[in-house]
Amino acid sequence: MASEREPKGYVSNPFLNPIGFWQNYLINWIEASSGFYENAIKANEHWLKAFWDPWLRAAGLERKETAKIE
Repeated sequence: MASEREPKGYVSNPFLNPIGFWQNYLINWIEASSGFYENAIKANEHWLKAFWDPWLRAAGLERKETAKIE
């Protein structure tokens, strides 16, 4: 039975109703994980700079700066 809010001839499909929820859930999950990966890469760069560079200087090896592509 169609309620007053649903247009006439509307048939509720229990398989299609949750699709909008899952689409939004997956889109938000992808955005959150991509933000996490970007921050993890930045954190990794900071840790390498803090701990790897002093070790290279102590060994007499200087790390060459490479062009960073963004």
